[in-house]
Amino acid sequence: MGLLDGKVAVVTGAGSGIGRAVALGLADAGARVVVNDYGVSVDGREPSSATAEAVVTEIAARGGQALASAESVATVAGGRAIVDAALGRFGGLHILVCCAGILREARPAQ
Repeated sequence: MGLLDGKVAVVTGAGSGIGRAVALGLADAGARVVVNDYGVSVDGREPSSATAEAVVTEIAARGGQALASAESVATVAGGRAIVDAALGRFGGLHILVCCAGILREARPAQ
């Protein structure tokens, strides 16, 4: 029995980096995970669910349960959709980890 069996988690920014690691760790501990990642390119264009879906596939391969979400956390509607996905698919929400963010290349101010 895992420490988080029966718990439902949402991890934003879970398509790569720290968010991905957190999502995998929560799933390994028994949580069912909504893997949220807007999946945009570095310039902020071309959103895609592919990054979130890849992590869901990885969780499933390890014996866990997960759902991909490509909603934007930058809007109230996106936030609601993420929560609604957790409630609708898994019946609850116990854990929220916010790792969403984007680093854009910028030159130092002179």
